[in-house]
Amino acid sequence: MVKINNFLAIAIVCWGLSGANVAFGQEIDTVLATVKNSLQATLPHNKKALTNFEQGANLYKKGDLKGAEAAFRQAIAIEPKFVEAYVALGNTLDDGGKQQEAIAQYQKAISIDPKFAKAHFFLGNAFYVQGKFSEAIAEYKQAINFNPQDAAAHYYLGNAFYAQGKSAEAMAEYTTAIRLEPKNAASYNALGNALYAEGKLEEAIAQYQQAISIDPQDADAHYNLASAFYAQGKLDQAIADYTEAIRLDPKHAQAYTGLANAMDDGGKPQEAIAHYKKAISLLPDYAYAYYNLGITLGREQQTQEAIANFKKARELFQAEENNEMVEQIDGLIKKIEGSGE
Repeated sequence: MVKINNFLAIAIVCWGLSGANVAFGQEIDTVLATVKNSLQATLPHNKKALTNFEQGANLYKKGDLKGAEAAFRQAIAIEPKFVEAYVALGNTLDDGGKQQEAIAQYQKAISIDPKFAKAHFFLGNAFYVQGKFSEAIAEYKQAINFNPQDAAAHYYLGNAFYAQGKSAEAMAEYTTAIRLEPKNAASYNALGNALYAEGKLEEAIAQYQQAISIDPQDADAHYNLASAFYAQGKLDQAIADYTEAIRLDPKHAQAYTGLANAMDDGGKPQEAIAHYKKAISLLPDYAYAYYNLGITLGREQQTQEAIANFKKARELFQAEENNEMVEQIDGLIKKIEGSGE
């Protein structure tokens, strides 16, 4: 029985989608300066709108999403063409889990100013999270068209291409992101993933190592580096980086599974079993952890527990509509039960 190899951690650190809108808070001073320079002298109600916008920005940075939303809405009520306020409101709504409402705000900003790059950028992020990769790609391209020097837009466009299995296109965008912002570890990590997908393990390793040199605390980069070493059969190096990933992020379930795989291959099945179980405790719906645990338990003649884990994995894979894995597990259970192992 063969274990499923490790999956790479998608490089969404620093510019990660889960923190994409946090970048808004970091850029707020620049946005405010732009607003003041372009609007204050010409719009009769701008001073009050700007005050509300500044209040919303401060509340957003403090994590008060409800207060920020109210302030941004007030700014828009005072100045209905305040495109930055629509984007800020969209980010706030998105962080609050109101994704469709956020999309509507980004689209409103674009309807007012079709060339506002940040509105296209954040709209692309919203589509990406929904799995609408073609729509995300279109928006990222628009953002780049209006601001070619936006490294983050190139990075996210690379992520969307990568999600579609277009490694060559992804690599081109990651390379551009690195040229524009050479000190962002996420782009090197992502480029490593794209190279890994192409089977270029040595080149992938070099990119992961570069990411780590920039950000030694990047748990996902250590995890991905370990996975590349594992794919090369370099178990000692893989174990070292899986262990480091876990030290940096003790809740990294994939790193525990990767470490378990390496331990099992290294002849330490009991340690592997413990690590698989730890991964499952952290991520109870982690189908591959149950599957790999079943493989190791079966090899250790713990057949009943192996079958129980295979059945749990099957249930999860079936829910994911992963018919290939369901069929594979059915075959394994039949083989175990038929052989009387």
